[in-house]
Amino acid sequence: MPIRLSGMVSGMDTESLVTALVSGYKVQKDNLVKAQTKLSWKQEKWKTMNTSIYSFYSGKLSAARMSSAYSLKKSTVSDSSAATVTASSSAVAGTQKLKVTKLASSGYLTGGEITSADKSKVTGSSKITDITGSKGSLNLSVDGKSTNIELTDDMTVNQFIVKLKDAGVQASFDENNQRFFISSKTSGKEGDFTLVANDTDGMASLNKLGLSTSIYDSNKTDDEQSATYKEYKKWADYWSAYNKPGLSDDEKANTELGKLISEAYESQKADFDTVAKELLDNYSNAVAAKDSFENKYQSDTGLSAKDNANAQLTSKQARLDQLEDTKKKNNGTLGDDDQKEYDSLKASVDELTEDIGNYTKNNELIDEYEKKKYVKVVTNDTGTKTVSAIKETDSSYSPAGVSYIKGEVESRNKQLYSDIEAEYTAKAKNSSDMLSNIQSGTGIYAASKGAVRIDGQDSEIELNGATFTSNTNNYSINGLTIQVTAVTKANEPVTITTDTDVDAIYNSIKDMFSEYNKLIKSMDEAYNASSSKGYEPLTDDEKDAMSDSEVEKWETKIKDSLLRKDDTLNSVINTLKNDMASSFEVDGKLYSLSSFGISTLGYFASGENEKGVYHIDGNKDDTSTSGNDDKLRAAIAGDPETVISFFSKLCTKVYTDLGNKMASSSVSSAYTIYNDKQMNTQYSEYNTKITAAENKVTTWEDYYYSKFSAMESALAKLNSQSSSMSGLFGS
Repeated sequence: MPIRLSGMVSGMDTESLVTALVSGYKVQKDNLVKAQTKLSWKQEKWKTMNTSIYSFYSGKLSAARMSSAYSLKKSTVSDSSAATVTASSSAVAGTQKLKVTKLASSGYLTGGEITSADKSKVTGSSKITDITGSKGSLNLSVDGKSTNIELTDDMTVNQFIVKLKDAGVQASFDENNQRFFISSKTSGKEGDFTLVANDTDGMASLNKLGLSTSIYDSNKTDDEQSATYKEYKKWADYWSAYNKPGLSDDEKANTELGKLISEAYESQKADFDTVAKELLDNYSNAVAAKDSFENKYQSDTGLSAKDNANAQLTSKQARLDQLEDTKKKNNGTLGDDDQKEYDSLKASVDELTEDIGNYTKNNELIDEYEKKKYVKVVTNDTGTKTVSAIKETDSSYSPAGVSYIKGEVESRNKQLYSDIEAEYTAKAKNSSDMLSNIQSGTGIYAASKGAVRIDGQDSEIELNGATFTSNTNNYSINGLTIQVTAVTKANEPVTITTDTDVDAIYNSIKDMFSEYNKLIKSMDEAYNASSSKGYEPLTDDEKDAMSDSEVEKWETKIKDSLLRKDDTLNSVINTLKNDMASSFEVDGKLYSLSSFGISTLGYFASGENEKGVYHIDGNKDDTSTSGNDDKLRAAIAGDPETVISFFSKLCTKVYTDLGNKMASSSVSSAYTIYNDKQMNTQYSEYNTKITAAENKVTTWEDYYYSKFSAMESALAKLNSQSSSMSGLFGS
């Protein structure tokens, strides 16, 4: 940048002169800035308008297209404290009688307060056996799933809670109150749980844990007893039937206990393909382990991997023995260095011993597999190829291998059946043995002090004399959704009244038009705005010469007019107005908005920018038409299906046409009315042009300043020379 001397010699106002000389270029730049500013304002104006259009499109208009959006029916209940009812369009109009006889509830077990053997406070880390003094076996049944929980020596309270949760209930321990809390995850009879003991130790543990509740009531029938008692009684009956003298194996298998054993066995038993795949996996693992060993202990000395490993083991064991002798001589201690060597050798010897042992076992396993060709029997892509298929396709089929696998299957299944039978029969026998003691309710069979049990139960209602049950308090019956909240008094049913929901349908239509009117009015206001001819965005210098309020008023004038007579906006306005004026056929008859008392006020009666606004006759919120007959409400009450059909068709047409206007194109994005892509491009182009204009101003300023600087320097030299000559002549 040249040195800018401001008339120091000439006395000229250089800065003003340069400013005047480049003013033409500054005007060009300022015009570009103004144009860009105006474009940005227009973008914001369109964004606001587009938001309003899309909000209407995706909100009220979209919903009004669907017949399901209109609430055809409504139901009222004579006693809302007993039930709440909502009606779908399929609900039958009229009155119905409802009795609520039971409410659904979840199963709850609130444990009694417990103490540990040493009277210390029980925490999550406390051991169960410190509370119970014994171990024992428990069984938790939830929705047909039975899980045994074994109380071990090292089981903590927290671990016990985890076992309960894994078995299918919600469980916690309150350390402040020293109580267990157990509840079912779902309400209803099927979601309930039973927690019982499998043996006397388990019963004693339940009592000590505060989880024994009043199991048996001698004043009640078996059907009236607690769920816990029923569980014991059920298994005792199973045992009695299963252990009946003289039963054949087939007869035993046909008892309830026999069926349970069979079901458990069938779900767990091994088959040929499963065992074959397991054996193949074992073989593959053995081969991999063998290869890993040989890679680990390979030797360059000609020794095999096993011999090399044994040689290392012998050498390290010998040195380890030496250190052991030294340790004994030093009263069981070693120096620091020797101790480090000892620890390293000990770990290495243990590793070598284990590796060599596993290598031997793996070799034996591999030899056995290869001898009987087990691999050939089971080799295939998926691991599930059948024996018959192998016989047909594999020449290497091995009868010996198949026989072995069949033997494995038979042996495993026999042991599995034996284990399952032992588990189920033991549970049944223990229940039978304990039943009389449970009925006595004494000792370990007594209820824990403070323990409370609430059985889960289904809700039950009568609707028009028919009985319905549910595991929740909710029902869906013939178009009605019923939520019961209280048991009704005997012989005092509540009345459900169902009818057309005139208000809901009316309000849906009214709300849609409210949104439409706001939108069409704002669009008309923007399109018919006053001209801002002669108004352009202000430069900084122009703003400095005006007050803030004057600047705001000036800019508002421009912004309000940016969409004036805009062709795109006019196209959308016309589309909406034309669609709203459409007629549609319903059941062979032609309808329009006027058929339902909905219309504009006309050209001359409408206010400014309200010629496209619709009014509903009889609408109490509309002073223009509130005094007219309410044709819409009357139509809904008389023939709701016709009203809904017409408005669904009308709104579908508006929705479709408006959606087409917002379709994506090369100049606009999806769901956008205006050419937003094109405007963004134009804005970027203005940035380029403004930068170029600014550079031109700077270039010319630098040029003129360099010329004036040169002139000032020349004048300075001239003055200096004149002074020297004057001095010479003067002398």
